[in-house]
Amino acid sequence: MTDLHWALLGLGALIIGAVLAFNWWQERKFRKETFKRFDEPQYDALMEEAHAIRRNEEFQIDPHAVRDDEDDLPEHVEPKQLDEAESEYDPVADHPIENETSFTSEDVSEPTVAAVDTPVSDIELEQDTWVEEEHIAVTTELPPWEEDIEAHQPEEQLDIEPAPVAASPAIAQPVLTIPPEVNPEIDFVGVLSLPASASGQALRQFLLSITDIDKPVYAYGLGGDQRWHLLTREQESAHFTAAICSLQLADRSGAVSTGTLSRFHLAVEELAKSLDASIEWLNTDNPVQQATELDQFCIEVDQMVGFHLTQGASGPFTGTKFRGLAEAGGLILGEDGVYHYMAEDGNGNPQVLFSVVNHDNLPFSVDMLRTSVIRGLTFQLDIPRVQNYTEAYNHMVLLARQMEHSLGAHLVDDKQRQLSDAQIDNIRHQIKLIHDKMIAHGIVPGQVYALRLFS
Repeated sequence: MTDLHWALLGLGALIIGAVLAFNWWQERKFRKETFKRFDEPQYDALMEEAHAIRRNEEFQIDPHAVRDDEDDLPEHVEPKQLDEAESEYDPVADHPIENETSFTSEDVSEPTVAAVDTPVSDIELEQDTWVEEEHIAVTTELPPWEEDIEAHQPEEQLDIEPAPVAASPAIAQPVLTIPPEVNPEIDFVGVLSLPASASGQALRQFLLSITDIDKPVYAYGLGGDQRWHLLTREQESAHFTAAICSLQLADRSGAVSTGTLSRFHLAVEELAKSLDASIEWLNTDNPVQQATELDQFCIEVDQMVGFHLTQGASGPFTGTKFRGLAEAGGLILGEDGVYHYMAEDGNGNPQVLFSVVNHDNLPFSVDMLRTSVIRGLTFQLDIPRVQNYTEAYNHMVLLARQMEHSLGAHLVDDKQRQLSDAQIDNIRHQIKLIHDKMIAHGIVPGQVYALRLFS
């Protein structure tokens, strides 16, 4: 290369460097001017939840506090199916099971089987109802995690002091029992003590004020008949002397989010302010931790019993024959294309004890059963959703055995291995252990709140 070429290359490099330096200087100057023109926002709704997630441990609820600002806080798996043939057990023939739940019924008579090879946990059942009586108290002390909000309150609110009569022992607050549909073990519950009766429409305002709530929210009002009523549109004209607002802490999709918990908490306390009511929170000081622990507990007990009826040497069985056996056994074809065995709960409401589905995952229908053949059936029992597990499981086994004989089929487990009577007894014992564990945790299987939790 000649000297001219070298000179041109040097000149080009110099020009490029100058352009880069000028651009960097311009960008730096523009950035400084931008920061000078715009102040950092005092509140960013999009960033608030992210900040709260990083300090979950600071989100705590004072049971007697009234919240004045919003703070954001930080999901459950499909029900696991018991593997009947794979589980291993220790002999328990000489270890009788005690403290059977009060709602169990007598077992359906079955052939004598070998000793159940399952260890029995020493779980002591609590037969008392989980509904607790709560005393509604008045307080104005803010919880620790809201102390930083106190400075932003209007000055006239800071001068408010509790009325002297609140300390008088002569004035007793009424003792309230919460509705049976609500359970502080699975719900974040706030009880509002109203100074004067309020209309259902006024109490339902908070339901309209909360958004982005991914868990069930309920509101109840205590009427003049001293009964709790679910606040619906039909109750807007009625008047109530107390109210309960609840947020479900978890379901099969996971635990409640921090933001959802904060928005609910703020909405309830805004409602209390508008009605000049006091609040008592019935949960622990850390509802986020409670929701996480509840979700983990649900994962442990959320199990489903399932075994299959497959075609035997005679081949597939006709849909008409299966339909006749199903209806004779008390099964009802649901709109979901699944046969269900129904029974009434303690309140007279229908409840599914177990279900029978098509092994080919095709929904049953009258026309389909009239013209098709069936290669196999699956019997399913959702353990946490059944209250009387003995009646449900025994009837399911009895019906499966009857169909096995009538259809010339085989009763097998998930691995297509023949299901023996000893294995069936082992499964029954596993169901009992799960039910005992739930009751010890304060969650009775099959109750309304349990159906919500495992939905």
